[in-house]
Amino acid sequence: MDSIKNRLGVASAVFQRLVANKDDLIPVVSLRDTWSTLEATRHDEWANSRHNPRFRRDTEPSALQEIDSDHRNPHFTAADREVLQRGLTMCGLGAGFWIGCKTAPGEHTTMIFHRHIGDGRDITLAEDEFLGQLQPHFRQISRLLTSIAGYEARLSVTESFMNTTSLALITCDQDLGVHWMNTAAERLLHTLPQACFVRGRLGFRSIEATAMVRNLIDGQHGDTCRIGGEMPADVLHLRVLKRDAADQRRWGRNLTLIALCSPGTAPQIEAGEVADLFGLTMAEATLTTHLVGGMTVKDFAAYRGIAEGTARMQLKSALSKTGVGRQADLVRQVCQSLARL
Repeated sequence: MDSIKNRLGVASAVFQRLVANKDDLIPVVSLRDTWSTLEATRHDEWANSRHNPRFRRDTEPSALQEIDSDHRNPHFTAADREVLQRGLTMCGLGAGFWIGCKTAPGEHTTMIFHRHIGDGRDITLAEDEFLGQLQPHFRQISRLLTSIAGYEARLSVTESFMNTTSLALITCDQDLGVHWMNTAAERLLHTLPQACFVRGRLGFRSIEATAMVRNLIDGQHGDTCRIGGEMPADVLHLRVLKRDAADQRRWGRNLTLIALCSPGTAPQIEAGEVADLFGLTMAEATLTTHLVGGMTVKDFAAYRGIAEGTARMQLKSALSKTGVGRQADLVRQVCQSLARL
């Protein structure tokens, strides 16, 4: 950006990706020259805010590509240009001109240049010709950044889901180096005594357990293994969901996606979600979640300080509303529902 800025002899050169949000344009990526980076706070207060008439949606490019300026843009009124001049002066900038490229409906990129403060000239013929030569490279960069933004958006959605599911997931290499894990896996490894996560690696207390997991990743003994703990309830189950989960040509190594669970660990289920999903009262849903966690009706009644008969009436009502006849079927339905995620 510094080279282009110096070539044009302007004060500022900034590349932006903008997306439409109702009547506004929102800059979601900004790549600036060195001076603009140092002045970013001051520029963002006005020049890159909704106060700037350029960030109205009606000013976005109407063609696939354009070269335009504050002087020539047909969407600006005389009042808009006056607002622009005052606002840019506050930011230490002069008049602006730019090259734009539509990348998708409601999305475009722009490389905008501002003259030095007090310089209100429109874009010159020489500058127009230079931006014309720059256009093919600008389009290529725009497509690349749009593609990267799409990957980042999908990755963000995926990670959000992975961190909300109760299924513990982890990706590691043959040396048990952990490259990613979700919140459920962190919680499980913190709970169980026979496994841990230390200095970026998946660790186990015994040499046998470590060898077992290495063999699991290699595929030498199937896709599942079981690692015992100090107590029967501490057992850890591992299952390979996908070997070569990452493209080795891009990542440089093989990664394996593994699911972990401890059957002795009570599932964490919110009573409010059970009530909403199954049409239960909060009292019925609270009983149900404790039954899923391993309590008996008698234990629940004592825990809540209610009569066992009252608890049994709540269970009977929950069974009726969910259309099942047995407590075991009620627990199964809840565990297979979205409340389990």
